[in-house]
Order: sequence, then C-alpha cells, then structure tokens
Amino acid sequence: MAASPSKTVKIQVIALVALIAAWQSYQFAVTVNLRLADPEAALQRQPDDAFALAKVVKNKSRAAEEYVSDAADTSAAIQSLVKTPLSRSSLRIIGMNSAAAGEAQTAFAAMSLADRVSRRDTTAQIWLLERAAASDNFDAILRHYDAAMSVSPELGPILLPIMVDALQYRQVREGMRAYVLRQARWMPAFLSLAARDASLDNLVDLMRPVAGALSGEEYEAGVAQIIYRLAANSGEDAAMGLAEAVWGDFDAEKFSDSAPSEATLDRRLGLLAWELGEDSGIQSRLNVNGAIEVTMRPLSRGVVLRRHFPVEGGQAYNLTQRVNFKGEGGARLVWHGDCVTNSGTQRIWEQSLPAAGQAVTYRSAIVVPLDCGMISFMLRGTGPEGQRPAPATIGELTLSK
Repeated sequence: MAASPSKTVKIQVIALVALIAAWQSYQFAVTVNLRLADPEAALQRQPDDAFALAKVVKNKSRAAEEYVSDAADTSAAIQSLVKTPLSRSSLRIIGMNSAAAGEAQTAFAAMSLADRVSRRDTTAQIWLLERAAASDNFDAILRHYDAAMSVSPELGPILLPIMVDALQYRQVREGMRAYVLRQARWMPAFLSLAARDASLDNLVDLMRPVAGALSGEEYEAGVAQIIYRLAANSGEDAAMGLAEAVWGDFDAEKFSDSAPSEATLDRRLGLLAWELGEDSGIQSRLNVNGAIEVTMRPLSRGVVLRRHFPVEGGQAYNLTQRVNFKGEGGARLVWHGDCVTNSGTQRIWEQSLPAAGQAVTYRSAIVVPLDCGMISFMLRGTGPEGQRPAPATIGELTLSK
C-alpha cells in the first residue's frame, strides 16, 4: 500500500532536518579547525567569530611581545557581540583598545563587564587590578589579584612579589585574611615568598588572627621560616607563641627543651628542630632512653645531627653531652657552632669528640657575640677507613646559660 501524502511529507521534512543538521555540524567542524589552524582565515570567513578574533589578537601580541590591536579589531569585537553578547574576549579587546585611545570610562565599562561575564580573563583581571591599585581600592585589588592568580598561577613570578610588597598596607593585610581562611590557591606560594621577603611585623600582623588556617602541610615551609625569623629577631617566646597559634597540637614547653626528643624533632619547625642524619652513609636515630644512636659506615662523611638555637648576644652558654665513641679506624665526630646573621655565618666554636671507648661527659663553654641572635649547632661525622662501621651514642645533650 502506498504511503499517504502526509506521511511522505513528514519523511521528507525529517530528511531535510537531518541534512541541515549534518551541514551545520560540518560547518562547525570546519570553523573550529580553522580557528586553531588559521584564525585570520576563520575571521574572514566569519567576521563575527569572537574566538577567532581573540586568537588573531593573541598571535599578533605574541609576535610583537606586547599587546597589539587596532581599530579594526575593535570594530570586529563590537560586531561579534551581536552574535555572542557575553564574549569576555571581545569585551576585553574593546576595553584594551579604548584604554589605548584614552577613553578611560569606556575601557573600564568594557573590562568590568568582562569581569562580570567571567573571572577567567586574565588580561582583564590584570587591567582591573592596576586600575584598583591606582585608586587605592584595596578590596578590588585583592579580588582581581585572586582571580588572576587562580586562573593563571604561572603569573606567580610577576604577581607574587607585588602582593608581598603590598603587605606594608594595613588594608591589604586585613583584606587578605579572608583569602587565608578560604584557602586561596595562591596562598601557599605567596606565604613562602613573603616568609623570606616581607617585613616580619607585617607578616605576624597578617597571621595572628587566622593562624590556625595555616596549619596545613602546604604551608609548613613558609610558616617555619617566619617562626625562625621571629625567634632570631624577637626571641624564643614570641616564636613559640606563634607556633602554638598555628598548630593546636604543638607544645612550646616541650619544644623548648634542648635535648633531642620526639617533641624537639618536630619537622614543622624547620631549622629550629633537631634534624638527624639519614643519608646512606651516616644514620642517626633516637632510642627509647632519649639518646642518639649513630652508625657511620666506612668512608662516609656527613651530618649526624643539627639544630639552630635562639640565643642572647653577649651571654655564655654550656653545651653538655654524654658520649660513648670508640672512633676505630679513623672515624671522627666534630661539633661546629656558627653564629647565623642576615649577612651570613661566623664560626664561634668547634669541638672534636675524643675516641674514648667509654661513656664520658663533656662540657663546653660557648661565648655568644653581642650581635648574634641564633647559633647553628652541627655534629658532623667521618666513617672509618676499615670494613666495619663505627657506632656512637650521644645522650644527656643540653644547652644552658
């Protein structure tokens, strides 16, 4: 039986729709491929293609190593907005070219709209960041900085030092605490750089109200450096107070003990904690009695243990230890004490441990220079020349005035 006219028409319409859909898919595929391979040709083919326009401007700017665009690009960007009203790249091109032409209000309007459309346009965020900085709008500075760094962390070498310098402003420190609390992606890298370069007073002012939010492992290196600087400049009490504020499980009283222990081996404190030698040639470990057991393999050289101590300049200190060391086959143990300052280190004390072959208590007097606030103590070992490893035990290790 022949198909009815209405059914025939329906089949033809479905076929036509399928044909149109296939043609549109083909056109879309051609356009997408052309955008990537030859964006200028894609733009000629479709002058209102915002994506192709953005690629053309990007390629010109990359070749010139600076932003390059012109009135024709502005006209194309305006045309593209008819088809794609929420194109952040077109709005950004209009904004950049308006700024270059001295049309500040038009530029700000375009860039602000690009920001509202998407925070992922890094160029718009940087432009708005600079404008906010020029007008001392600290909330806007932080908002646009956060957007730029969250989308383009590779800009860190350029943007991080700018924000570290901005810590001198109270408004920036106060505003930044919100980004600490919400764990902004750029905060660990920022804190690491600020720990080295920023004013200590500004760092502590930033951290104290939100210290607990910096307890994560990603912050440990930066926090340890800040605490170290605080110990060297303001004394042990100030440093330990900040450490307790950051880590709820940190016990400052136990850490203040000079002897090696589970508490004073806390790696979160960086150089202020005891570090045991763990390389392939020299191995140190804490035994159940609180002594350090050392094994030095033949011909090995390296660190047995080390720690930095905050001290008072002009004071005399005693280092006491009980050592059992045979020193067979040329094995050696030597202490070094260096004053650590911003300009470098200065050796102020050295002691070789005799190969006594039995447990002996040693007491050494160390006079700290007036300008010294931190001493680095390091015990280095040299393994024997024979075939057997050399053992040693160091216990009852204390540093006192």
